[in-house]
Amino acid sequence: MDRTRLPELPTLDPGVQLLAIDGQRAGEPLRALVLDHALGGGGQVRWVDSRGYARTDRLARLAPDPRALDRIRIARGFTAHQHVALVRRLPDVVTDDTALVVLPAMDAPYRADDVSRGRALLLRSLATVARVARDHAVPVLVTRTDPEGLGEPLAAAADRTVECRQTPQGPRFVTDDFETQVYPQGDGIVQTTLAFWRRVLAARAPAAGSESGHDDHPTPAEVTVDGAY
Repeated sequence: MDRTRLPELPTLDPGVQLLAIDGQRAGEPLRALVLDHALGGGGQVRWVDSRGYARTDRLARLAPDPRALDRIRIARGFTAHQHVALVRRLPDVVTDDTALVVLPAMDAPYRADDVSRGRALLLRSLATVARVARDHAVPVLVTRTDPEGLGEPLAAAADRTVECRQTPQGPRFVTDDFETQVYPQGDGIVQTTLAFWRRVLAARAPAAGSESGHDDHPTPAEVTVDGAY
């Protein structure tokens, strides 16, 4: 990678941010944004997982600075009611020094065939995360599995949409006031693999005052629905 110019990633502002990703390769762009935000400042990341996006092995391999993982707290809900219960706890665990709240595939638990009140439950959870974002002026990063149906309330609730578009030159993030212009590689070739995102974060970590290194990675703290964050 050409070290004379840092790769460009959007900042995550306070409020509900919808990360809209074309195609099915949503995991690495999401994890890259979360780690980039964690590397750039203090505070904890509260992550309510769905569909297995909180791959602790991937987070550990991706992070250029293991200290970033110390601040990530993961809770997993596998059903709509478990997910609602975890979201309901957010006002109690999010504080003014929380750096980021992450809810990937937020619509997924509520799309299950046996969830007859899925939309109502999703709207209840969205109201909670919007209140958390407002009360604590914290970024809340959400993704959805499908823009149709239950994906529509997520877009309506978002204060800002961050689009991630796949291009021949690599992934491009686009917002109203930001657009990735280039990921310099020297040879003009970019691959959206874990190794690619690892290089991006390694290039950005020194600018955030972090020390690069992959030895002895901690594992992000992780609980299930019956635990505490």
